[in-house]
Amino acid sequence: MAKEMIDEYNYRGEKIGVVDKDIAHEKGLWHKSVHVWLINDKNEILLQYRCAEKKLYPNTWDCSFAGHISAGENSIQAVQREGKEEIGIDVDLEKLNFILTNRECIKYEDINSNEFVDIFLLRQNFNLDEIKFQKEEVSDAKYVSLEEFFDLMDNDKLLPHKIEYMVLKEYLNK
Repeated sequence: MAKEMIDEYNYRGEKIGVVDKDIAHEKGLWHKSVHVWLINDKNEILLQYRCAEKKLYPNTWDCSFAGHISAGENSIQAVQREGKEEIGIDVDLEKLNFILTNRECIKYEDINSNEFVDIFLLRQNFNLDEIKFQKEEVSDAKYVSLEEFFDLMDNDKLLPHKIEYMVLKEYLNK
Protein backbone atom coordinates (compact mmCIF):
# COMPACT_ATOMS: atom_id res chain seq x y z
CA MET A 1 0.00 0.00 0.00
CA ALA A 2 1.33 3.44 -0.94
CA LYS A 3 2.18 5.82 1.86
CA GLU A 4 -0.05 8.84 2.24
CA MET A 5 2.25 11.84 2.58
CA ILE A 6 1.02 14.95 4.37
CA ASP A 7 2.58 18.25 5.36
CA GLU A 8 3.77 18.47 8.97
CA TYR A 9 3.23 21.64 11.01
CA ASN A 10 4.40 22.92 14.36
CA TYR A 11 1.93 23.86 17.10
CA ARG A 12 1.66 27.41 15.69
CA GLY A 13 0.55 26.10 12.29
CA GLU A 14 3.82 26.74 10.47
CA LYS A 15 4.79 24.12 7.90
CA ILE A 16 7.98 22.31 8.95
CA GLY A 17 8.18 19.30 6.62
CA VAL A 18 6.45 16.32 5.03
CA VAL A 19 5.61 13.09 6.84
CA ASP A 20 3.78 9.79 6.32
CA LYS A 21 0.22 10.10 7.71
CA ASP A 22 0.60 6.89 9.74
CA ILE A 23 3.75 8.23 11.41
CA ALA A 24 2.00 11.55 12.12
CA HIS A 25 -0.82 9.64 13.85
CA GLU A 26 1.59 7.37 15.70
CA LYS A 27 3.71 10.25 17.04
CA GLY A 28 0.99 12.89 17.38
CA LEU A 29 2.56 15.23 14.81
CA TRP A 30 0.56 18.28 13.75
CA HIS A 31 -1.01 18.18 10.27
CA LYS A 32 -4.04 19.56 8.42
CA SER A 33 -7.39 18.17 7.35
CA VAL A 34 -10.76 19.37 6.05
CA HIS A 35 -14.30 18.72 7.31
CA VAL A 36 -17.21 19.57 5.03
CA TRP A 37 -20.82 19.80 6.18
CA LEU A 38 -23.21 19.60 3.23
CA ILE A 39 -26.61 21.24 3.69
CA ASN A 40 -29.39 20.98 1.11
CA ASP A 41 -32.20 23.45 0.35
CA LYS A 42 -34.44 21.71 2.92
CA ASN A 43 -31.89 22.72 5.58
CA GLU A 44 -30.91 19.08 6.11
CA ILE A 45 -27.33 18.03 6.82
CA LEU A 46 -25.78 15.06 5.05
CA LEU A 47 -24.06 12.68 7.47
CA GLN A 48 -21.82 9.82 6.42
CA TYR A 49 -21.43 6.53 8.28
CA ARG A 50 -17.78 5.56 8.50
CA CYS A 51 -17.10 2.01 7.31
CA ALA A 52 -16.09 -0.80 9.66
CA GLU A 53 -12.52 -0.86 8.31
CA LYS A 54 -11.67 2.72 9.36
CA LYS A 55 -8.84 2.92 11.92
CA LEU A 56 -10.34 5.97 13.64
CA TYR A 57 -13.91 5.67 14.92
CA PRO A 58 -15.28 2.96 12.61
CA ASN A 59 -19.07 2.55 12.39
CA THR A 60 -19.71 6.13 13.50
CA TRP A 61 -21.75 8.96 11.98
CA ASP A 62 -19.58 11.89 10.92
CA CYS A 63 -19.52 15.00 8.74
CA SER A 64 -20.58 14.81 5.09
CA PHE A 65 -17.01 14.20 3.96
CA ALA A 66 -13.54 14.85 5.29
CA GLY A 67 -9.91 14.02 4.83
CA HIS A 68 -6.29 14.88 5.28
CA ILE A 69 -4.76 17.59 3.16
CA SER A 70 -2.08 15.86 1.09
CA ALA A 71 1.49 17.16 0.96
CA GLY A 72 1.63 20.26 -1.24
CA GLU A 73 -2.16 20.55 -1.46
CA ASN A 74 -4.33 23.38 -0.09
CA SER A 75 -7.63 22.99 1.73
CA ILE A 76 -9.81 23.87 -1.29
CA GLN A 77 -8.05 21.22 -3.39
CA ALA A 78 -8.56 18.72 -0.56
CA VAL A 79 -12.28 19.58 -0.37
CA GLN A 80 -12.68 18.98 -4.10
CA ARG A 81 -10.68 15.73 -4.01
CA GLU A 82 -12.39 14.33 -0.91
CA GLY A 83 -15.89 15.19 -2.17
CA LYS A 84 -15.17 13.23 -5.35
CA GLU A 85 -13.38 10.34 -3.61
CA GLU A 86 -15.62 9.75 -0.59
CA ILE A 87 -19.11 10.44 -1.92
CA GLY A 88 -18.66 10.97 -5.66
CA ILE A 89 -19.74 14.61 -5.86
CA ASP A 90 -18.40 17.66 -7.64
CA VAL A 91 -18.17 20.53 -5.18
CA ASP A 92 -19.50 23.86 -6.45
CA LEU A 93 -16.93 26.28 -5.01
CA GLU A 94 -19.46 29.13 -5.31
CA LYS A 95 -21.54 27.35 -2.64
CA LEU A 96 -18.64 26.53 -0.31
CA ASN A 97 -18.15 28.68 2.78
CA PHE A 98 -15.13 28.52 5.05
CA ILE A 99 -16.18 28.59 8.72
CA LEU A 100 -12.94 28.40 10.71
CA THR A 101 -9.78 26.44 11.42
CA ASN A 102 -10.04 24.37 14.58
CA ARG A 103 -7.10 22.89 16.45
CA GLU A 104 -8.24 19.36 17.33
CA CYS A 105 -6.55 16.62 19.35
CA ILE A 106 -8.12 13.15 19.20
CA LYS A 107 -6.75 10.07 20.95
CA TYR A 108 -8.30 6.81 19.78
CA GLU A 109 -6.66 3.47 20.54
CA ASP A 110 -3.13 3.76 19.07
CA ILE A 111 -3.90 6.90 17.04
CA ASN A 112 -2.77 10.31 18.28
CA SER A 113 -4.31 12.78 15.84
CA ASN A 114 -3.28 16.42 16.23
CA GLU A 115 -4.85 18.40 13.41
CA PHE A 116 -5.60 21.87 12.21
CA VAL A 117 -9.05 21.26 10.73
CA ASP A 118 -10.40 23.64 8.09
CA ILE A 119 -14.19 23.48 8.48
CA PHE A 120 -16.49 24.26 5.58
CA LEU A 121 -20.22 24.52 4.98
CA LEU A 122 -21.39 23.49 1.51
CA ARG A 123 -24.92 24.55 0.55
CA GLN A 124 -25.52 22.28 -2.41
CA ASN A 125 -28.25 19.81 -3.34
CA PHE A 126 -27.63 16.12 -3.95
CA ASN A 127 -30.07 13.26 -3.85
CA LEU A 128 -28.94 10.26 -1.83
CA ASP A 129 -29.12 8.09 -4.96
CA GLU A 130 -26.53 10.39 -6.64
CA ILE A 131 -23.97 9.69 -3.91
CA LYS A 132 -21.35 7.02 -4.64
CA PHE A 133 -19.55 5.74 -1.55
CA GLN A 134 -15.83 5.07 -1.42
CA LYS A 135 -16.16 1.61 0.16
CA GLU A 136 -12.93 1.97 2.20
CA GLU A 137 -14.31 5.14 3.80
CA VAL A 138 -18.12 5.30 3.80
CA SER A 139 -20.78 2.62 4.18
CA ASP A 140 -23.93 4.77 4.37
CA ALA A 141 -25.23 8.34 4.30
CA LYS A 142 -28.40 10.10 5.37
CA TYR A 143 -29.87 13.57 5.59
CA VAL A 144 -30.99 14.78 9.02
CA SER A 145 -32.86 17.90 10.05
CA LEU A 146 -30.98 20.56 12.02
CA GLU A 147 -32.98 19.57 15.10
CA GLU A 148 -31.95 15.92 14.71
CA PHE A 149 -28.36 16.97 14.04
CA PHE A 150 -28.25 19.04 17.24
CA ASP A 151 -29.76 16.13 19.16
CA LEU A 152 -27.08 13.74 17.80
CA MET A 153 -24.40 16.29 18.80
CA ASP A 154 -25.79 16.85 22.27
CA ASN A 155 -26.06 13.10 22.94
CA ASP A 156 -22.57 12.18 21.68
CA LYS A 157 -23.88 10.12 18.75
CA LEU A 158 -21.35 11.54 16.27
CA LEU A 159 -17.58 11.37 15.98
CA PRO A 160 -16.32 13.64 18.79
CA HIS A 161 -15.60 17.08 17.34
CA LYS A 162 -16.86 19.00 20.40
CA ILE A 163 -15.57 22.49 19.59
CA GLU A 164 -16.53 22.13 15.92
CA TYR A 165 -20.10 21.22 16.92
CA MET A 166 -20.42 24.20 19.24
CA VAL A 167 -19.30 26.53 16.43
CA LEU A 168 -21.59 24.84 13.90
CA LYS A 169 -24.58 25.05 16.22
CA GLU A 170 -24.02 28.77 16.75
CA TYR A 171 -23.41 29.37 13.03
CA LEU A 172 -26.47 27.38 11.89
CA ASN A 173 -28.76 28.98 14.47
CA LYS A 174 -28.10 32.48 13.06
